Amino acid sequence: MLKNRLTLLVGAVIVAVLLAYMFAFQVRYDQVAVLTTFDKASTEAVKRQPGLYFKLPWPIQKVQRYDTRVQLLEHRLEQASTSDGKSVVIRTYLAWRISDPLTFFVKLQDTRSAQEKLAPLLSEEVSGTIGRYRMDQLVNTDPSRVMLPAIEQEALAGLGNRLKLLEYGIEARLVGVRRLLLPEENTQQVFETMRQARQRMASNARVSGQAQADAIISQANSAKRRILAFAQRRAQTVRAQGDQEAAQYYTAFRQDESLAIFLRRIQTLETVLPHNTTFVLDANQLSLPELFSETGDGTQDFTPGN
Repeated sequence: MLKNRLTLLVGAVIVAVLLAYMFAFQVRYDQVAVLTTFDKASTEAVKRQPGLYFKLPWPIQKVQRYDTRVQLLEHRLEQASTSDGKSVVIRTYLAWRISDPLTFFVKLQDTRSAQEKLAPLLSEEVSGTIGRYRMDQLVNTDPSRVMLPAIEQEALAGLGNRLKLLEYGIEARLVGVRRLLLPEENTQQVFETMRQARQRMASNARVSGQAQADAIISQANSAKRRILAFAQRRAQTVRAQGDQEAAQYYTAFRQDESLAIFLRRIQTLETVLPHNTTFVLDANQLSLPELFSETGDGTQDFTPGN
């Protein structure tokens, strides 16, 4: 008896699950659903709010779910030409999302079909945009001259306009260049151009440095001349003041030349023998007794033996 009840319970659960699968469907927060009746859909059939919805069983009604998040399409490597006739190999990508689920369902049905339609459009738009720029605007040692961001924005705007005209229910959010390669025949030309650019930069740096050095040297020489001129004027002033002050002493010394000579010799001894230095030499060689000999005006002679 218990076994029969358990079997009936399991059967009832299975039937409930099957009925729920046939007559209900769920929409997640990151999804939008299009409910079709005999493969036809209307605006009311678009379910945007997450939750549980009821439907008639297949094949009367079907549910097509789409992801509302941004999706990424990465295109293969392709060759493009610049406005100056150079070739580059690029790999692009497109970030897109479904903006109108009903239109998307009518025109494209599913995501795989959408990417098949978007890939050639992306390639044409990016290649056409690159064709309006030169090679040095794609590859350059000066980052300010690289125009890749502008190319991506132009390609995005152009692709967006084309998608509006095609009415796919798709919104282009971002177009980017993931890789940019140079064909082998262009590599040497690009390297030579970069080498010449570096040489010009080095030459400009040397010229600028020499100009700055010349300016510094000129300023230093000018400052040197001003300092020397000031020092010479100052020296002349000091010399004139010294001569003027010395003239007073010369007048006094001229009145007694012997006294002046005596004082000069005393000053010389103080200079030669500083700091209490004892310096012993033959007195006759230095004529030291003459310092204390009798002067012509009758002063006392302190020469030894007198």
